[in-house]
Amino acid sequence: MRKLEEWERHFNSVGWFIPPYIQMGHLASLASAIRASNGSFTQDELEGRMAYLYEPIGVAAMVCDRYPITPVISEYRQTIAEAVAAHFAGLHHTAVAGLIPVIEGAGRELLNVRGEGAPKLGVRKVFATLASNCLNEVRRQQMGDMDEIESMFIAFESFTRDYIYTDSSLYSLADKTNRHGITHGRYRDSDYGRPLNFYKTISAVDFLTFISSLRANLSWFAPTPTTTSLKLAAVYEKLARKPILADFD
Repeated sequence: MRKLEEWERHFNSVGWFIPPYIQMGHLASLASAIRASNGSFTQDELEGRMAYLYEPIGVAAMVCDRYPITPVISEYRQTIAEAVAAHFAGLHHTAVAGLIPVIEGAGRELLNVRGEGAPKLGVRKVFATLASNCLNEVRRQQMGDMDEIESMFIAFESFTRDYIYTDSSLYSLADKTNRHGITHGRYRDSDYGRPLNFYKTISAVDFLTFISSLRANLSWFAPTPTTTSLKLAAVYEKLARKPILADFD
């Protein structure tokens, strides 16, 4: 049994996966809470936990010092930055709608640079093939803790297959973080547009950033906050205190 196999099940049961750049202690605490709930862990509870994991300081560090230097992901750095700002400004529909094309576009390009012919594949097949390709590389080159990395890729592939890219009519959770429902307008305002949509999609962007880093000689750890990123975090915090449209609800 893989060390994180239990985490795979717990996180996938709530429509998520094992993300990179998050301290293992925080993930262990979340996995324990999901296990203790005996199947009753809600999307509201998950949102509350993830708000702590994706707070302004950490997200700002990624925006300033990781996305811009990561191959493929850097091509979407402005889109990501705008979606992040929208999230903290309370524009939750806009935030998730901005990130969904990044996930698919970056996923296809990452697979394309690996020589797998991504344009010919359906979107779920793209991520299944990408996960398999990366896992083979990790095993072949014995990169990092292979047991943990394998669990991360298995959980991420399950997230893309069973949640974000499943048929919108089959999406079973309350948050509705689903590409087809959002992009094709099958979901209305009331169906989605909450912070959890952003947390799930920005973590998917982070996973693709991690994939790119496998070949880019970049750190697998979250970037340390800098003076610039702390200034940006302060902007996010100011936006969060009074969302842009708060006076017009």
